Amino acid sequence: MLNISKYLVLAIILSISACATPQKYTAQLNQELGKTSEQLMNTFGQPVKIKKLANGDEIITYISINYQVLPDPNYYFNTGLMTEDEMFYPFTYGGAEIPVGNFMGETITEYCKTDFYLKNNIVTSWQWKGNACVAL
Repeated sequence: MLNISKYLVLAIILSISACATPQKYTAQLNQELGKTSEQLMNTFGQPVKIKKLANGDEIITYISINYQVLPDPNYYFNTGLMTEDEMFYPFTYGGAEIPVGNFMGETITEYCKTDFYLKNNIVTSWQWKGNACVAL
């Protein structure tokens, strides 16, 4: 039963993100080819880094990082000895500090790094890497 809860949470997360795909992200990036840096920033916002190359070209970098915590099912199902205050405040139990990892289960890191290469202020190519480079 405890493993079923973990899989249920994972299934919900996957179904919510099922419509967003790397292929759609690739298609979105292809639409940026030929645009200026200003147009790129209007679409994606302020980049995390702009690298000026010796030949005058630029690489504009965007990075997104998202941490998701999947709670340990034991936290929710083994609360019989806890008061209501302790149940909803997982960092203490019986007055003693408890490491976050004991109750928080598993942390999933999702990230996407996208680089745009600009020649004469025009996007000529791009590349991305990460496990969360998706678009709707």
